[in-house]
Amino acid sequence: MMIVETHSDPALWFHMPLGVTKLEFAQWLDLQLNASALLHRRKLTWREKRQMKKFLEGSAAMLHDRVGADQAFVFGPMPPQAAPLVFFTKQFACDEEHSPLHLSMLAEPDPTGAIAGDRVETVPFVSPHFGEGLRCLRSWTGPDGALMLSVTYAWNDPAHNIDLVLKGHYDDPTLLEASFDAIDDFARSIRINKQV
Repeated sequence: MMIVETHSDPALWFHMPLGVTKLEFAQWLDLQLNASALLHRRKLTWREKRQMKKFLEGSAAMLHDRVGADQAFVFGPMPPQAAPLVFFTKQFACDEEHSPLHLSMLAEPDPTGAIAGDRVETVPFVSPHFGEGLRCLRSWTGPDGALMLSVTYAWNDPAHNIDLVLKGHYDDPTLLEASFDAIDDFARSIRINKQV
């Protein structure tokens, strides 16, 4: 795996460690809570701290164990009383020709797992580091009837012979939609560290 780096504002996007010891993750959580308090210019309540810790611990475990994510990032400006917005990256060795069809298979959800009422909107998305890719916005109704949104970015990177996916989902469409410009900027900012 090559390292994905970003030149986005480090006060807005925080790297979330995956696959580290409990002590290391607990230390990162403390730093994350302090950074969130500074970002929002107020002390977090005990309930906000507990909620954020629980969500981030669960997210890190799920991304590492079930999703097999390579890296994860947290978007800081979400309100402290809301769940943090987490994005993850996955890299795939590219053993077939780069093509629009191949790229759409990375970005769009598997049609066999689609739920009735799913809405998928895929558009071209250009990165200064990877060239033309795709952005796929998917909406669906969750088990409790709430609207869910996910956004996936996908690029073929022949220079490193990989395919790269950046993905996040959120259960508050209003907050996610309000953050789209910042998320798009973040997606444009990521690049592969060629030193690794």
